[in-house]
Amino acid sequence: MDLSATIRYLGELLGQAISEQESPALFDTEERIRALAKARRAGDDAAAAQLAEQVAALAIDQARAVASAFTLYFDLANLAEEAQRVDALRERERAQHPAPIGESIAEAIGTLKQRGVSSEQMARLLRDLRIELVLTAHPTEAKRRTILSKLQRISGILHALNETNPLPREREAYSDAIRAEITSLWLTHRARTRRPAVTDEVRTGLYFVNAILWDALPRIYADLDVALAQFYPDLAAPKRWLTLASWIGGDRGGNPNVTTEVTAETLRLHRGLAVERHRAELQDLSRRLSLDEHRVPPPRELQVWLESRHPLPARVAFLETRYTNEPYRLILSLLASDLEYASQDDMTARLLEDTPHTARLHFSDLAAPLDWIARAVPPRLVQDRLKTVRRQLDIFGLHAVRLDIREDSARLASTLGEILRALNIAADFENLDDVARTRILLGLLAQPGRPASLAKNPGVTADTAETWALFRLLARAIQVYGRELFGPFIISMTRGPADVLTVLLLARWSGSEPNLQIVPLFETLDDLAAAPRVLADLFSLEVYRAHLAASRDEQMVMIGYSDSNKDCGFLAANWALYQAQEQITRVCRERSVRLTLFHGRGGTVARGGGPANRAIRAQPPGTVNGRFRVTEQGETIVSRYSDPELAHRHLEQITSAVILASVPSDESREQVGSNFDTRRSSLATRPEWRAAMDAMSAVARDAYRALVYATPGFIDFWLAATPLDEINRLSIGSRPATRASDGLQITRIRAIPWVFSWMQARFNLPSWYGLGTALSRQPLALLQEMYAAWQFFRALLDNTEMSLLKADIDIAALYAALYAALAPEREQAESIFRQIRVEYDLTRRIVLQITQHSELMEEDAVIQHSVQLRNPYVDPLNYIQVEMLKRLRALPDQNGAEADALREVISITINGIAAGLRNTG
Repeated sequence: MDLSATIRYLGELLGQAISEQESPALFDTEERIRALAKARRAGDDAAAAQLAEQVAALAIDQARAVASAFTLYFDLANLAEEAQRVDALRERERAQHPAPIGESIAEAIGTLKQRGVSSEQMARLLRDLRIELVLTAHPTEAKRRTILSKLQRISGILHALNETNPLPREREAYSDAIRAEITSLWLTHRARTRRPAVTDEVRTGLYFVNAILWDALPRIYADLDVALAQFYPDLAAPKRWLTLASWIGGDRGGNPNVTTEVTAETLRLHRGLAVERHRAELQDLSRRLSLDEHRVPPPRELQVWLESRHPLPARVAFLETRYTNEPYRLILSLLASDLEYASQDDMTARLLEDTPHTARLHFSDLAAPLDWIARAVPPRLVQDRLKTVRRQLDIFGLHAVRLDIREDSARLASTLGEILRALNIAADFENLDDVARTRILLGLLAQPGRPASLAKNPGVTADTAETWALFRLLARAIQVYGRELFGPFIISMTRGPADVLTVLLLARWSGSEPNLQIVPLFETLDDLAAAPRVLADLFSLEVYRAHLAASRDEQMVMIGYSDSNKDCGFLAANWALYQAQEQITRVCRERSVRLTLFHGRGGTVARGGGPANRAIRAQPPGTVNGRFRVTEQGETIVSRYSDPELAHRHLEQITSAVILASVPSDESREQVGSNFDTRRSSLATRPEWRAAMDAMSAVARDAYRALVYATPGFIDFWLAATPLDEINRLSIGSRPATRASDGLQITRIRAIPWVFSWMQARFNLPSWYGLGTALSRQPLALLQEMYAAWQFFRALLDNTEMSLLKADIDIAALYAALYAALAPEREQAESIFRQIRVEYDLTRRIVLQITQHSELMEEDAVIQHSVQLRNPYVDPLNYIQVEMLKRLRALPDQNGAEADALREVISITINGIAAGLRNTG
């Protein structure tokens, strides 16, 4: 079936379920609302008023059912689109064979070969190649995991329908199965009944590692092997170049629910997944390698291993009698037994006890026997399954994913300040400026060891005890299980060298310093501008250079896309991030420090989202150099990694983009000569383009901040014209929506609900506001030239087109009316919305002039068509949401049963709009 037929088929099954479980009359009501929404989109002015009347006439139960119908429709439509994408990818690959498809690894390697990249240059790139995807829990997926599981079962049936050419009886059986799943979805409560615990979020992240990524990553490794064999047969890929990390359970920034106990349990869950998956893989491999010892004699190393090292002699004796003359099967079964034994290790308790322990199993205990087997058996058997199992061990180790630790700089300074007071070293450390704190820290770091009087739990507050316990946990985990459990220690809101040295001192005193990667995170406009100076000052310190030397002179630097956008607006944030990357790269190059930029991107354009491959290719030249680390947040994990084929496509696009972005273009190579160095090449952006960006950035920042920070009544407008309060009440994440504050301030609200609320109300304001005013101040011909020739600027405007297309200023007007109805100054309310509408119209008009498109997203017809098809189904959800908000805010009792019923409907619409627009925050 094609896409339209699949959506129609699923829609008919949904209609049957609604009629059966509710009533034919309810289904007719939903159909009338749908028809009016389509008519409104087609330009029927009367239909808009009729749609509002129909929605206003709905009883709460009817509104809940109609909202559920549209929400479930989007869930099913998304599955149909994903199935169609998989079919299109397969058809494209089949049609182009043996040539590689676009944005694949083979195409990237082939392109470099055509450019004249030598084997020596490619070898340098491969040595530096290091890509890591970091799973995060925010914004948490707006759907429950129960809902996701049901949808994935439907997805599996759709794939079977499309790929197997089923018999009529089989097709009917598939339809019955989908009917059952849709009925179950209809009768399942969509909202979580309680806010998820951090460990719930950890399990959700690990679900995707287990179900999809465990097999997807080795497949990507194999793709690179095949491409190198074709174009650079003398080269081999590194053993580990694409890996996973996670913030879930380690991100303490503003989340009081992430405690030392939670982090210890997270590490146990990580290791538990790895141990169980390796055990199952080795057990399966043992059944495959049933080789007779007389035909394939085991090498001496394996014989010694059998005789001397196994810790379970009774198990050895039992398996020897079972697998007589099958040594490889015996060895692999014993390794599986080792893993089963290791799974009984109470890792959480071990990590929380302050006593020495030894891990029951290490990476080398598995790797060495597998390598001996690989050298002994025929190559064809190695390629069949053994190579994949060995590669999974390299990729995932015994930890599955590395756990990053993140903490706020102020919390760290406060912790050390209390410790120093307890030690009578400094009375007011945390309140000193950066220079004074740095002076104290350098003095303490120059002293050997740690103060003899340092207690296990120093300080007087619970916060300090908790933070110190974290560092002690790091030390114990590294001692028992190894450094590979952890990613970097990330410092939010880094303002100066003292913030980094604080972590270094706490790590040294706790015993967790060796090879600890300390990562400053620069988030606001001012912090991004200061980042090069902060790093230069840090690298000038002998004690920090000694720390870097122990880590091969490698420095990771994280840049935040979310808070920078909220701080200064879309255009100014993107230009600040671009320049910061250039200057950070320059500082590191001048000081011979190997840099990895860590991109803290979100799902939406306002938070650095958009197509990942396009974003990578748009990075400043010379800043990637084979090293790329990026967050994969909430909804993007679900959309990219729910299907094995789509996961593979996303991973190959990222890898392809990193490879190509790491090597100069033809124009750049002509400038630097044939003996280019991928670490040093840089194609300078034309001065007039940079000057235009400087000017536009200032104008856009001023326009954005004038609206958001300087307009009287704007916060009240935002609160009333979006479902922010209802979003904050949703049980969709363990993390509070706001940072600690005495009142609601935009600077204290987290970027996720900030973006999510504007998206729900169809303003999508953080993704475009101020851009139109800035663009209008520059010559059109210059802007068209920049769009045609500069990847950064092109990606910026392409992402803007997506944001403008998903926005709907007429729907937004319905939300603005909510504020106007409540505002004491009606003219002020109308003035704010009028200002937003004028900027939207200006931005849309001038972006189309620059891109020379007649319609938004004209060059990406698939996405354009998808959004246009979805809009008539999203609109009723917005109408229902506005009506329910109006009723809710008119209630004298905001905590009664009626208020709860209204909030339930609003919650359903929030889910539906997120599914329809394919965005939360």
